[in-house]
Amino acid sequence: MNDTKIDLYKKYSVPEPQPYGSQLDILIVDPQSDVRILLTHHLQKLGFSKLRVVKDGLEALTEIRRHPANIVLLSNELDGPTAQDVIQELREDISIQRDVVILCSTPINKQEVMLALENGFDDFLIKPIIPNEILPKFKSAHAVFSSQRNPERIYEYAKFAIRLNELDRAESVYTDLAQQTLKAARPYVGLARIAHMRGDLDGAMKHAQDAIQKNNKYVHAHALLGQLHLEKNDLDAAFSSFRTAIELSPLNVVRYEKVAEPLLKVGRVDDLIMLLNIAVKAGFEHPFIIERLGHCFFQKKDYAKAGKYFRQAVSAEPENLSFLNALAICYRDSQLYNEALDIYNQIIKKDNENHLVMFNKSLVLKLMGRPDEAIKLLRKIIAKHPEFKKAKDKLTEILAEEDG
Repeated sequence: MNDTKIDLYKKYSVPEPQPYGSQLDILIVDPQSDVRILLTHHLQKLGFSKLRVVKDGLEALTEIRRHPANIVLLSNELDGPTAQDVIQELREDISIQRDVVILCSTPINKQEVMLALENGFDDFLIKPIIPNEILPKFKSAHAVFSSQRNPERIYEYAKFAIRLNELDRAESVYTDLAQQTLKAARPYVGLARIAHMRGDLDGAMKHAQDAIQKNNKYVHAHALLGQLHLEKNDLDAAFSSFRTAIELSPLNVVRYEKVAEPLLKVGRVDDLIMLLNIAVKAGFEHPFIIERLGHCFFQKKDYAKAGKYFRQAVSAEPENLSFLNALAICYRDSQLYNEALDIYNQIIKKDNENHLVMFNKSLVLKLMGRPDEAIKLLRKIIAKHPEFKKAKDKLTEILAEEDG
C-alpha cells in the first residue's frame, strides 16, 4: 500500500485492532481432531485461554458470524469450503468481522506461499506444527494485519459502516479504494452492494459489471450479479452468473446455499440440478448439496431419485431432523407409509415436542387407515399448540369423515 493509501487510515480514523496478547480470541479450523487437540494444547501452554475449535469451513463462518475471532487458524486441508473459499467469504461477507487469518498448511512451495499471502492470509504455519514457531507467527500475522500498509482494515471499516447502515461513509471508502487500486474488482463489489441496498438495481449492476471487467474471476462479483439479474426477473442471465460463480468456486457450499432457494422460488428446478451437479462432478458431495438434489427431484415428483438422495443425506448426517423429515415426506408421497411412519417415530423419539413432525405423522396414520390414532395425535398437538390451524382443520376434516 503506497503513502496515498495510508492517508485513508487518517481520513476515516480507522480504529486499531485489539493489541496483541494472550487475551485474544482464537478459532482453530481443522478437519483432523488430533490437530485440533494438539493446537489447543500448545496454545493453552502459551497462555491463550479463549480458544474455540471447529472442523470445517462452513462451521467456521457460522462461528465467526456468531462471535468474531481475533485470530483464525485455517487449515488448507478442508474439503469445502476450502481455506481459499473461507478467506474470500471472510473478506466479502458484510455480516462478518474479519481479523487476523493464518493458514495452517501442509508443506507448500514459494509460489503457493505468495498466492496465499496475495489472497489475504496474514501468515502461515507449516504442519506438523512446531510449538516454538507459534508465537513468532502469531506476532508476525498480527503485525501484518495491524499495519497501515495493509488495505484489509480499510475494507473492514467499509463493511462495518454498512452494518451500521452508514451507506454514504461506506460508499466514500469504496470510492477511494477504487481510485487507488485501479485493477481491483473488490471496491466495485462494495459499491454494487451499497447501490443495491439503496434500491438502485441499475447502478448496482453497473458496479458489478465493472468489477467483472476488472477481474472476470472474482467470484463474488458474479454471485452478486446473478442476484441482481434474478431481482430483475432475467432468469437466464441470473443462471449464467450463478453458474460462473460456482464454476470458479465449486467446493464452496456457501455458493450453493445462496442460489438454491431463489432458484426454487422461481421454479428453475432443472437449473438448480445442473448447478448442484457441478459439485457432484467435482467429487464434492456435501450433505446440503445431496439434500437439495433430493428436494429438486421431489419437486419433479421423481420420488425414486429423491429418496435416493435423501437417504444419502441422512446417512451423512443421521441426527439432522430436517433431512429425516424430508425423507419421511418422500416416503409418504411414494405411498411407502410404513417407512414414513418409522422415520417420524425416529424424529419424535429425538424431539418429542416437534408438533410439525407429529402433524405429518397424523397424515400418514390417516392414509394408513388408522383414523383413531390420527385423531388422538391431532388432539394432543392442538392441546399444546392451540394456534396450529392446520391441525385443527385436519381434525375437523377427519371427524366429519368418520361421522359420515
